[in-house]
Amino acid sequence: MSAYKISASRFSAALLVLTALFMAPGSFAAELNLPDNMAIKAIDGQAVSNFDSHKLAAGEHVVELQYRDIFAVNADDSGAWVKSGPLYLTLTVAGQQSLQLQLPTLDTEAEANAFIRSPQLQVVDEAGQAVPAEVMTHGGLMADWLAQLRR
Repeated sequence: MSAYKISASRFSAALLVLTALFMAPGSFAAELNLPDNMAIKAIDGQAVSNFDSHKLAAGEHVVELQYRDIFAVNADDSGAWVKSGPLYLTLTVAGQQSLQLQLPTLDTEAEANAFIRSPQLQVVDEAGQAVPAEVMTHGGLMADWLAQLRR
């Protein structure tokens, strides 16, 4: 007999465990895709590397974002960087889906600065349907948190 002989019941048990691992709820992740001028800094308080898309497990999430873009007045101008402080996106992911973060058109430095002061964006799924989401500045998040504490 071979030392590598595995009984059918042990093989079935191992296969069941592997299947359960691959079918765990966390493995059904949504993919959040970003425009070039947005970066994810953290998801649920955990720092992440800067990629154009990130996986999110089903459930509620807080995503820390940063807006950054460069605006040049003319071809000779080296441009001015416009960067936001942290922006916090709260959304609930239903399961495996592809989500796209959409910003308004920001063609000028003034429009970008207005966006930073009062951020408005939309999250849509692969069918183009809006996904409920809210974005806040750091100050807005703290005000919301304090209001909840006072209840």
